[in-house]
Amino acid sequence: MVKIILPAGWTMGRTEFEGSEGLLPDVIRRFAADNPSYGPRLLGPDDQLLTYINLSIDDDLILRAERAGTEVPAGSTVVVTAPMAGG
Repeated sequence: MVKIILPAGWTMGRTEFEGSEGLLPDVIRRFAADNPSYGPRLLGPDDQLLTYINLSIDDDLILRAERAGTEVPAGSTVVVTAPMAGG
């Protein structure tokens, strides 16, 4: 099991969820399938991770180019950080 933490502004309450280990894109896809209301915030129409959200595993930011091959081991925490506007 892994812990998935979403931004409070997305959830209006509960921010921590459970997921399963695996490659990062698969972890997020399974989470989105189990929690469909969050799917559009995480995945594009092609079922790929949105590039403008930030994903961290155990406090380590995962670069976009490294997401596809990044393994999320059991016991990890995946944090989704919402995009922010600004300059």
